[in-house]
Amino acid sequence: MRPFSPEDILVAIPESDFSGLAVIDWEAWRPRWAFNWGTKDIYRQHSRALVRGQHPDWPAPRVEATARDQFQEAAKAWMAGTLKLGEAMRPRGLWGFYGFPDCYNYDFLSPNYTGQCPPGIGAQNDQLGWLWGQSRALYPSIYMPAELEGTGKGQMYVRHRVGEAFRMAMSVGDPSLPVLPYAQIFYDKTNRFLPLDELEHSLGESAAQGAAGVVLWVSWENTKTKESCQAIKEYVDTTLGPFILNMTSGALLCSQALCSGHGRCARRPSHPEALLILNPASFSIQLTRGGRPLTLQGALSLEDQMQMAVDFQCRCYRGWKGARCEQQGM
Repeated sequence: MRPFSPEDILVAIPESDFSGLAVIDWEAWRPRWAFNWGTKDIYRQHSRALVRGQHPDWPAPRVEATARDQFQEAAKAWMAGTLKLGEAMRPRGLWGFYGFPDCYNYDFLSPNYTGQCPPGIGAQNDQLGWLWGQSRALYPSIYMPAELEGTGKGQMYVRHRVGEAFRMAMSVGDPSLPVLPYAQIFYDKTNRFLPLDELEHSLGESAAQGAAGVVLWVSWENTKTKESCQAIKEYVDTTLGPFILNMTSGALLCSQALCSGHGRCARRPSHPEALLILNPASFSIQLTRGGRPLTLQGALSLEDQMQMAVDFQCRCYRGWKGARCEQQGM
């Protein structure tokens, strides 16, 4: 495992004033010993073997504890060091690791599935405070597993994955830390597009919790042919584009109406189904031909604003405070 070097960052991000997303996609192993199951268990096996070779007379429990501690300290040094290097060289970048934090809420087949992170996961994530504190953004994955298609469980799955990221931001005392989930327009590892209700369950759920945005990822497997690219264009023109215009407009208008334009609307816990979707009685989206932009027509009614105030509260941008983010100051 070679540490990142300044040359790596200069090659990847040559612009000295870069201010975009700086995402490190590292999936070989996980920084918590307990999370390295399945194919990643080989790292635990080799860690034990290393300690056992150095101390052949040690009992198994001591070998296990030492191997765990050494592994986790090395993981911390590598990951935190990588973030520090990136931030030193490109200080305006939103540095973070793809897929962190994770919720590991994959027990879809359980008849009592709630989407909540399994017992013990939250406590393990709490031990990664050094990672959340060093990150300049959090990038949880909300790729929709194919097993969830048609189950009605997608929103529960996404809700707790995004919610865990916000919980980690709060745990390090930085509620304004940007959360930018990674999402796809297909069910994961398939060529089946997400229907409108699943866009609401993924992109819409993220926006309703106050995400700073969403990173849309498309695998090269879904873009290998002219036909697949044309299908994506049709989906963007007819389904994804209108939905994103609706959702982002709802988020912007809510920010202006409730948060003085200085914060994001975040759903109140008492209204878990609320989304930042515009009222169709107040707004319409006009499809256009010839590749021209979609147009949004309408305005928030007094009733719309009152409903937003019932469903949402403000999460202020850094440097603003107050119930309506109307006051400057940390």
